[in-house]
Amino acid sequence: MSEDLAVRTVSAAGPRIALAHFQPGDASDIHAFASDPLVCRYSTWGPNQLADTQAFLQDALVEQPQRYLQAVLVDGVLIGSASVWVTDQISKAGEIGYTLNRNYWGRGYATEVAVLLLQLGFENLGLERISATCDARNTASIRVLEKAGLTLQARRGEDLENCSQRAETLIFHIVETRA
Repeated sequence: MSEDLAVRTVSAAGPRIALAHFQPGDASDIHAFASDPLVCRYSTWGPNQLADTQAFLQDALVEQPQRYLQAVLVDGVLIGSASVWVTDQISKAGEIGYTLNRNYWGRGYATEVAVLLLQLGFENLGLERISATCDARNTASIRVLEKAGLTLQARRGEDLENCSQRAETLIFHIVETRA
């Protein structure tokens, strides 16, 4: 079980969720969703073996100045992972990604996560353009990205031998608009 929210460093918080640093004891909570074939069915990774999850956690514990790799928390319970990272420092471009435990799907948490990731990217990483990719069959993630304000930019065919059954990837983007 995740450690109490009070002992975590929170990077961003919304009405119902918080994005916070991972803790060394988070492997079982991460593995609960990262090993689930249904959760991973549209991903280019997984389902994780325990060693994959442990490697992910070790990477997540290393702070990097050009990314936020965060635990998604609801009432202090770790329900997923979320990340925003710089893909091109010169053009101030980045990308977001998120994965949630399926027990928390359909409640609007993913949209809240995506909005917080955009906030971190624009405000903290200084990005001006943020992209996200998803499998063309993942209608739930498409809706999340659209609700968060991203628009479809392109479609990319994939090599099935190298992309875990993904035949087509959709690329969404959003450009920061300064008020």
